[in-house]
Amino acid sequence: MSFPITFPSGSLDPDALDVVLRLQGSGYTTYFVGGCVRDLILGREPKDFDVATDARPEELKRVFGRRCRIIGRRFKLGHVHAGSKVIEVATFRGLPDDQEVAPDDSGFVVRANTFGPPEQDALSRDFTVNGLFYDPSAGLLLDWVGGRRDLEQRVMRSIGDADQRMREDPVRLLRAIKLAARLGFDIDPDITAIARDIAPLVATCPMPRVSEEIFRICESGHARRAFEWMAELGVLEALLPEIAEHFEDGSPTRARLYDWLDQLDRQTRAHGTLPRPSTFTLLAWPFIRLALEARNERCHEWGKFARAATHDFVMRLGVPVKHRQMLQYTCDLLRRMEVGHRRPTRGQLRSRALPVALTVARMEFLLGADPHAYEVWAADAEAQGVWPAPFEPREEELDGAHEEAVPEAPTHHHAHAPKKRPRRRRRRSGRGHDDGQRGGESAD
Repeated sequence: MSFPITFPSGSLDPDALDVVLRLQGSGYTTYFVGGCVRDLILGREPKDFDVATDARPEELKRVFGRRCRIIGRRFKLGHVHAGSKVIEVATFRGLPDDQEVAPDDSGFVVRANTFGPPEQDALSRDFTVNGLFYDPSAGLLLDWVGGRRDLEQRVMRSIGDADQRMREDPVRLLRAIKLAARLGFDIDPDITAIARDIAPLVATCPMPRVSEEIFRICESGHARRAFEWMAELGVLEALLPEIAEHFEDGSPTRARLYDWLDQLDRQTRAHGTLPRPSTFTLLAWPFIRLALEARNERCHEWGKFARAATHDFVMRLGVPVKHRQMLQYTCDLLRRMEVGHRRPTRGQLRSRALPVALTVARMEFLLGADPHAYEVWAADAEAQGVWPAPFEPREEELDGAHEEAVPEAPTHHHAHAPKKRPRRRRRRSGRGHDDGQRGGESAD
């Protein structure tokens, strides 16, 4: 079905629009697709604009030349470069029945480079709200899967049989949780009914994809609701059994952890996302605190303790070394800050972990902790031009990093705005788009 629709002027990314119009001008059927269409209809600003077309990957190369790079094995995609931006272009896929699945009984799709018309591409996607197409030339919304209806009803629903679609790619369960939390939607009962059977399969997927979705959940500004869903649907028990018990009904620590996630969400919505090592530290810290409190004897080296306490799950999820180092350094600073209220040394004031440690201390203060240590350290750090996160990444942190620079936003209640340093921006270009993801399913 098609519906006439017009979006506000300037709401379409001009570089992505240029890609669509150039392909259409070359004789190819081409549309905007997926999360960008969904967000435009909801009145939200899309994070990126994905394009789907009947042009094959080799034809994309002919149209865009050196600007286009073909990536992926499981799903071949074209990355069209437009200055510092990358527009993802996928060829319309065939029906899921035409895809190659694993030889075992998992149902996992291992290769899907079968092509078809846009109607079949829509049916091969994950959720109805991500199966919408938009033709900017004609001003038409194309809906073959009932996505418009589900946007109105605010529900995440699988396209086709929920059990089959989740088994094709179990990471879709995490994506359903992430999107439902971020959009404030419900999850369709057909998905929740099979979630506990699918959850253990998520742990068998490539860990970079799984950890990427967990990070995106924590960076969404709606981590609390997502963790509620993960606990309810058995995902925490399957992926992070070390912390799942803290979120069970009747757990004495449950409310405390949800309060921490509320603080994390408020910070994200106010200031944007932090570099990934800092995000990991803020996520892991409350569990380190609980483990420290459970010890009968005093622990003198919080950093080493944190490294040992998180070893199993960071290995399971493939958390990078620099993330673990940030947690260790931050925990060491927090111990000095708290035990005896000792002031920071000159070397500690230069530590790259200090802004994150100040953020942890501030969040604990907002949740009722003694503010004295935080205020002393924040004052000393302010005198040296160091501020709580969000903070401007150093030049060496930007080199080769996947994270975007976040705006400076001093949050100490006595702080004046620091002078901004020149920043080098890098646009995220497909972070998390490994060979296990398809075009149109990467959009948030």
